[in-house]
Amino acid sequence: MKKRFAKYGLQAEIHYEAYQDYVMRHLHSKGFNPDLPTLFFIHGAPGSSDNFDAYLTDSILNQHANLISFDRLGYGYSEFGLSYPEIDLQAESLLSVVKKYYNPSLPSLLIGWSYGGPIAAKMSLEATASCDGIILLAPALDPEAERYFTAGRLAEYKLTKWMVPQSFIVAQKEKRAHAASLAQLVDEWKDIEVPVLMLHGSKDKIVPFKPNVEFAKKYFNKDYFEFIEVADAGHLFPMRQEQMLIELILEKLKALKNELKKALLIFHPSLTQCYGFRFSIGVGDYTF
Repeated sequence: MKKRFAKYGLQAEIHYEAYQDYVMRHLHSKGFNPDLPTLFFIHGAPGSSDNFDAYLTDSILNQHANLISFDRLGYGYSEFGLSYPEIDLQAESLLSVVKKYYNPSLPSLLIGWSYGGPIAAKMSLEATASCDGIILLAPALDPEAERYFTAGRLAEYKLTKWMVPQSFIVAQKEKRAHAASLAQLVDEWKDIEVPVLMLHGSKDKIVPFKPNVEFAKKYFNKDYFEFIEVADAGHLFPMRQEQMLIELILEKLKALKNELKKALLIFHPSLTQCYGFRFSIGVGDYTF
């Protein structure tokens, strides 16, 4: 893994954290810089931290933020092969890491793809103070639109389990429990009070476009919710349109940066008279 990042001039780090009785792994693209904002990447099912390598190795993102990608419980090197399908548990376990790195004076973004989307959203509900915004990439949100595939059923039967990778067996158990977990959260999404940007491919056949978009527009707070349709794209657009997403991420960081600047002036108005004072929040400097 470190050799993979070294090709981009990065010294990646692997970290392990204990959560309850579990051991969780997360990957840093470089040593953590406390003077930069932080992006947290949350994969789907199946998946692992390396799903976001294209982002963690991007030179521009690395200039502007700390980049941390998780192995969720049951995947990668976080209790691999065991099933932890509850959204609440997945969210709480990741928050134990997010809180460790959170700095209220710097922007922090949660980025969740597919099944990682509702986990990111739940995390923002549980600890608004540890998150300044979320980006949902093709999130599986609508409990009535859960899709089941023949290949997944192979992971459920003794006669065919041997044919299926262990990560797919874990993912199938998560999928079977997903609709019920989502149904419990329907009335909670409106309580999210950080900016939510959702992107979804118009030709997504894995997490269907129409019902999930309609669901999000209905249940998320309109004051915080923004939607972008990714035309003619399927479920894998985050892995095929990286540059488009990187530009959007940088725009979101800039917007959050400006909000923090305003908040600083509200709470410390005297700073406006301190000419020559420079305040850095990781994505450019400001002179008041």
